[in-house]
Amino acid sequence: MTILEAIVLGIIQGLTEFLPVSSSGHLELAKVVLGDNSVGKESLLMTVVLHFATALSTVVVFRKEIIQLFKGLFRFKNNEELQFSLKIIVSMIPAALVGVLFKEEIESRFGGAVLLVGFMLILTAILLFLADKAKNTEKEVGFGQAIIIGVSQAIAILPGISRSGATISTSVLLGIDREKAAKFSFLMVVPLIFGAMLFDAKDYAEMRSLEGMKEGPRAALIMKELEKQGILNETESKLTFGAVFNKELAWSAQSVSGRHDINQIEENYALDLKESGLSNDKIDAVLANDFGQVRNLNGPNIMGLSIGFICAFLTGLLACTWMIALVKRAKLKYFSFYCLAVGLIAIVYGFL
Repeated sequence: MTILEAIVLGIIQGLTEFLPVSSSGHLELAKVVLGDNSVGKESLLMTVVLHFATALSTVVVFRKEIIQLFKGLFRFKNNEELQFSLKIIVSMIPAALVGVLFKEEIESRFGGAVLLVGFMLILTAILLFLADKAKNTEKEVGFGQAIIIGVSQAIAILPGISRSGATISTSVLLGIDREKAAKFSFLMVVPLIFGAMLFDAKDYAEMRSLEGMKEGPRAALIMKELEKQGILNETESKLTFGAVFNKELAWSAQSVSGRHDINQIEENYALDLKESGLSNDKIDAVLANDFGQVRNLNGPNIMGLSIGFICAFLTGLLACTWMIALVKRAKLKYFSFYCLAVGLIAIVYGFL
């Protein structure tokens, strides 16, 4: 990963995590525009770092509220802080259940799903426009509203639906005070971000552990994963096992010297896959999925991680603070127009 890529990923993550324009949707569109399937997930370690950066920026912005919450909780009484914390927990349940129970189905919706992103961005635009027209009140978030907001957050897992846009719009449409809606929306996502970090860290650790396996078992696991994701069927998997084995053997052989000619390994891997009888589309899919994991084993360098973290943290601070001010002043319609325009462009592009 280059320094420029780290900067771009950090800025995108920091801005779109809080602004109601859908970070996942923009990353999916970026993959298509740049012709790079690794834009959003080139490195699990970088993903963990960027998630931590945006979570930390939220903690910094709401540090007074968070400190007050902990002070109230440590009084061990049924006070306002305890009630607010319980509402946060309740709001997390729908997204947590969807993320755990439908992880594979959700992941299948990612990967250049331009039409889906386009239609979901238009849905986001409609929500933002309606929320901007809603009357402001001084109403607090109740447990019932917390569940409904949590459901909207779960739906926002789909690429193209903005999490902050969906949760804030839902809150405002339920009659909740705009500023309180924004604060609740950002605070409710902090535990989920840390949860996502743990899952990504676990996946990265499992990926790293592949290095300690022999070529045969490692190749077999890769084939199972390719079948599981529907990239190869059982027959194709058997035909290409030799190619996968050779790639793993080459990687292990070069690991002894401590230097990897990644481009050469990838080139030989593609030739072996072609000799196995795979179509060009299948070869591209296998390379993007499987060989991307080989590249990920190197992980980004410390400089790239550090720069990505700083960019995501600083832009996250800016976006979070700016978003609260915009919600209070009922300025969400501008993001509505933006999402509508990008959504329509994505739909037209998808049909071309």
